Amino acid sequence: MQLVQYLMCVAARHGRVKFEHEEEISAIWERKKKSKNRQTNLSLTYDDDEELVDSVINSISGKPLCLKKLSHYALVAFAYILKQKIGNEPYIEGHQIIEELVCDPENTIDYLNGITELVEQEWIQTTTRPGAAFADQLPYCWLQSCLDFGEAYYREMGATQSKKGNRSFTSNDAYLDAVYAYLQEMIQDDGDFYQISEADVDLGTFQPKGWYQRITKRAEQATCPLPAAASIKQYSLSCYQHLALAGLLGMRDGDIRYDFSDPANVTSLFAKGRVCRKLMHDHLYEGKSQLIRCKLLEGTRGSFGEMVQITQLGVIALHGSEGGKITIQELQSRVKKNTLFDIEEPKIPQETVQLPSVVMEAIRALIFSETAKGKRIRKLWHSSLPAAWGAPSGSTLLLYGPPGTGKTLTAQYLASELQLPLLKIDAARVLSCWVGESEQNVRRIFDDYTNLQKELGKSPVLLFNEADQLLGSRDAGHSSVDRMNNNMQNLFLEGLERFSGILVATTNRKYLLDEAFSRRFTYKLELPAPDKKLRMELWKLHLPLERIANDVDIGTLADLKLSGGEIRLVIERAVRLLSYRGKTKLDSNTLIAIAKEELAARMKRHGSIHKIGFNRTNNE
Repeated sequence: MQLVQYLMCVAARHGRVKFEHEEEISAIWERKKKSKNRQTNLSLTYDDDEELVDSVINSISGKPLCLKKLSHYALVAFAYILKQKIGNEPYIEGHQIIEELVCDPENTIDYLNGITELVEQEWIQTTTRPGAAFADQLPYCWLQSCLDFGEAYYREMGATQSKKGNRSFTSNDAYLDAVYAYLQEMIQDDGDFYQISEADVDLGTFQPKGWYQRITKRAEQATCPLPAAASIKQYSLSCYQHLALAGLLGMRDGDIRYDFSDPANVTSLFAKGRVCRKLMHDHLYEGKSQLIRCKLLEGTRGSFGEMVQITQLGVIALHGSEGGKITIQELQSRVKKNTLFDIEEPKIPQETVQLPSVVMEAIRALIFSETAKGKRIRKLWHSSLPAAWGAPSGSTLLLYGPPGTGKTLTAQYLASELQLPLLKIDAARVLSCWVGESEQNVRRIFDDYTNLQKELGKSPVLLFNEADQLLGSRDAGHSSVDRMNNNMQNLFLEGLERFSGILVATTNRKYLLDEAFSRRFTYKLELPAPDKKLRMELWKLHLPLERIANDVDIGTLADLKLSGGEIRLVIERAVRLLSYRGKTKLDSNTLIAIAKEELAARMKRHGSIHKIGFNRTNNE
């Protein structure tokens, strides 16, 4: 560690001295501006960069013997490279180091010569882009070169950090990160030196030189399994087929912000010119491509025509057999980054769901129909029908009724019983003020759901809360807003027609839904305001029975016509109030007083103390 400690001291001391020197220059210029005769006797501490660098190196003792052959310029350059690497900067370009070091731009060449020394003595290694400016001109080529530690550094750091042990990848994720970084460089660079531009190039065997070649060598030196690198040989993939597949995985996981699902984008990224792009497209996506033959990717119809997506086999090929099993944390992160959904894994005990018996039986029937046994029985029934069964195989459920009657809770219970993720759609994320964007978002909902369905091998529960905002009635108006709403409804109708998963829509205002949606829902269940018997069960369910006073009468509380959601709010308010007062038990007076306040608030909103929900002229 003597090497690291010494170089860190050099970097820290040089940074401080350079800052003080620049402050001194600034102060002198300010004094000259204020001086009448413009003649001052002030002089700089250092005349040039060489004197500053010499003063820094000479002020620090304990230089390791292995660094004796390096000039002072090479030492400070090495110190700054080490500082950046310790700061977890994976890719450092020469111009970044020069910007940190130089006081006087005229001395740039001296620092570049110092980097040349580091390369020649194998303290660092560089990767220069083939098309970069001054690519073949020493030492200017270092300005646009990536700098990394070399053999001499690893040798001095000990056997445990030798070339094979340190420069190789230590995990499959590290390998994929390096490939993603290479792809990101291709995406961000507007030049053409990464692109194939010769039609006679053999795409099956061609390998880019430089950065990608370095990744390949590091993979060959690895001692741990690298499924992503091994997939090249396992499936006989070319370099560009491997990069296209990795790009799809990186896009799916949110590591790359580029649309690798669009073949036109990818062929433009990899090839230049019409002929080369056609060859690249055929090499990646036509029938003879190993990606297609090995079923590592598949075509899909997205919002803007034919697209491609990585298959589960492709995920396993890059992640390994265990990596193909997505964790809930990975799923949540991916859904949040790449879709319009919010996701949760609800755990709702059956006893917490209090619904009318008819509704509960329908919910239980739906749950059974989505189990493996239920699906087998349904298939037998369908096969015995006299006419072909053309309806979608999915389950669609509309829950309607007053607020607080448990519509959202029922959807959560459904997902909990089936042990499935719950995907929630917020209408605000779908609706947009931009022309055409709302319609695109509707398409995204069904496209993203289908992709997740394929990837997980099961159908998550998709929840449209306040569905009347999205599934409202169509108008005959001719304004742009009317056209947008009509287009959205048509897209929703089309999506529901071919929906094969599990969808729950909830609304307090069923009468606002377009009539065409009626037959798109397998179940249409009303969750009415609870009767007295159900209200008693709800009070018992929500009250902490061991912490209620003797004067609390469940029957009296049930006489107050509250919904389940309102009962929960009353108890929550009572608990907070009594906690503030220092009480340890819920008493009848407090509960009834708060319950009446909730009823009064509802009456103020809707005009009738007996009516739960929205006031309307024609009742359902």
